[in-house]
Amino acid sequence: MPHTIKVIRQWATDNSTISRLIIADARPGSGEIAQGYILERPGPDTTQSGLRLRIPEGRYQLQWQTRTNLPGVRPHLPVPWLSNGQVPSSRYIYIHNGNYPRNTDGCLLIGRSRDIDMVGSSVDALNRLKTYLQRVGIDKVIVEITSAYE
Repeated sequence: MPHTIKVIRQWATDNSTISRLIIADARPGSGEIAQGYILERPGPDTTQSGLRLRIPEGRYQLQWQTRTNLPGVRPHLPVPWLSNGQVPSSRYIYIHNGNYPRNTDGCLLIGRSRDIDMVGSSVDALNRLKTYLQRVGIDKVIVEITSAYE
């Protein structure tokens, strides 16, 4: 049975979308993240590359990305890489560190805190996510993106 990372879009502005991140079977006492936040570009959703917009709701498989041209991400490799039947791996959608909408062209920025158009403690959150993924096996995890706006 796959493990699920829930990403629930809840807050949207003209600059960003912020979601709750929930990993029900994480072990926070072992350095894993159980709850946090994801910052994405604003809507609308798109499957097209190069538009600097977020990906559609849906279920995504993960694999490790070990190379990137993003200088701020390079020190934190490997990072999780999302894809599914609609969004191919060639779109290069990662979960990575970053705090503001300018830090993403469509990727999901992970954080432990949030404010308007930002997430905080991003590197720590990414490291905790990677600890979880290494324990359960990244190939056994599904990222499920849904919306429940407040």
